[in-house]
Amino acid sequence: VIEPDSLPNLSTNQADPRCGNVATSSAYRDGVSYAAKTLAAADPAAAIYLDAGHGGWLGWKDNMQDFVQTIQALDVAHLIRGFATNVAGYQYLGEMCPSYDYCLNNAHPEHPCCADACGLTAEWNPSHNEHNY
Repeated sequence: VIEPDSLPNLSTNQADPRCGNVATSSAYRDGVSYAAKTLAAADPAAAIYLDAGHGGWLGWKDNMQDFVQTIQALDVAHLIRGFATNVAGYQYLGEMCPSYDYCLNNAHPEHPCCADACGLTAEWNPSHNEHNY
């Protein structure tokens, strides 16, 4: 797993001068791209995963869209096997819901998949557990 914790920060903390400044952003993007390309060149059969935070962090649509754009800009999609979640932060695994927005607006509060200890659905985050992320 490459770079736990930093790639999601680029998507969610751009307004923070410690994370969103040009030097920090470039260092993360260039460093992660370099790491993936170097590992893939050293062992083309290596299973490379990138950290993708967790649903409580990137579950909102705008955060996820920004994260996808960040990954696309790295030009490493063809080199990675996938994404690892719950690596640098942790969120409850939970139960898969029937649809993406099943629990939003307190639609099904009694359903086990809507258990939301952190109150994320009240903030319109449908990824209130890892299975729904």
